[in-house]
Amino acid sequence: MTTEFNYVTCPKCGHDRNPSTLQKCEICGQPLKKGGVPPIVWLVLAALVLLAGAYFLFKDRLGGTNAPVATPTPAQTAPAPAQPADPSLISSATPIFYKTLAEVPNVPRGTVNYGGSTTFAPLRSNAVVSAIRKAHPDFQLRYVEPVGGKPGSGTGIKSLIAGELSFAQSSRPLKDSEYAQAKERGFALEQIPVAIDGIALFANRQLQLPGLSLAQLRDIFTGKITNWKAVGGPDLKIVPFSRNLQAGGTVDFFRETVLEEGALGQSVREVRDTTEALRKVASTPGGIGYATASEVIGQKTVRPLPLSRGTNQTVAPFSDGGNTQVNKAAFANGSYPITRRLFVMVRRDGKLDEQAGVAYANLLLTDEGQRLVEGSGFVSIR
Repeated sequence: MTTEFNYVTCPKCGHDRNPSTLQKCEICGQPLKKGGVPPIVWLVLAALVLLAGAYFLFKDRLGGTNAPVATPTPAQTAPAPAQPADPSLISSATPIFYKTLAEVPNVPRGTVNYGGSTTFAPLRSNAVVSAIRKAHPDFQLRYVEPVGGKPGSGTGIKSLIAGELSFAQSSRPLKDSEYAQAKERGFALEQIPVAIDGIALFANRQLQLPGLSLAQLRDIFTGKITNWKAVGGPDLKIVPFSRNLQAGGTVDFFRETVLEEGALGQSVREVRDTTEALRKVASTPGGIGYATASEVIGQKTVRPLPLSRGTNQTVAPFSDGGNTQVNKAAFANGSYPITRRLFVMVRRDGKLDEQAGVAYANLLLTDEGQRLVEGSGFVSIR
């Protein structure tokens, strides 16, 4: 996907990143006004007016007449070039959300490579992909794992910057360094939030524990607390499991939010992904791990742990007393301590990859798309 195009500003919502190949605004669907008189034509007309004025001025002087030279009226002067829309108006424009997937405009045709966060796995299910394909048969989504690397938000964004993906899925916001890398390559990155998620802590099923505070959790994963007895549990060694801190958005968010930028303790055992973490915790007495709540739904081999911010009452990540339905209310109002937004990362380069990323985000933000989000174990963002 390398076809380039200019941008057209929407006269209704002010969105100024519509590719010139589109007939309608990619945000609100308003027909786009194109054409008009190119700026070069106005410049030529202005030059002709000036030349004509100079000719008559010198003609009168050479002829010895003292007749005054008429000042050009506004109608005789070239109009000023159109000014760009006020950025403040553009930024405050409210996008229009659609009801169904089929209503989303400007969805490109062709095969689109995407990748990134393992948290998005439920949104890559056959049910979700099939619903999008049914609404837009020519929009072919193909998930791509990194070659020789581990999947995750960081690797997905890296591949997006390198031009290997049309868009990326991320469970964390963009970093300043990633914005800078994109700028060096001549384009911008944009993050579009599409869902709300929570991180669930889970332990071996034999562990009987009412819950943990964030401070206790931090001390466990940094190695300060090594026995469950210290937090009201049995006299048993704590065995924490985590993915590599460089692997993805979930572990990066966990490090920033829970560990407060601290390093993992030496007792933490590394796992490749959530599947391995669940398996290891289930088979290890005293084991504890974490993952996006949607990936822990229905896992009967582990025990989800309620959390608190301090002396507050603990809040469970699941609302049914088990782990079959996420605690949507607690995730939405922030009473559950570890929640975050999930993003679609768009490569703003004026090419078809940009159009694909915007289209995918708009699909998930429709009423129908948000129902798919909730059906995948996340919380709708609108």
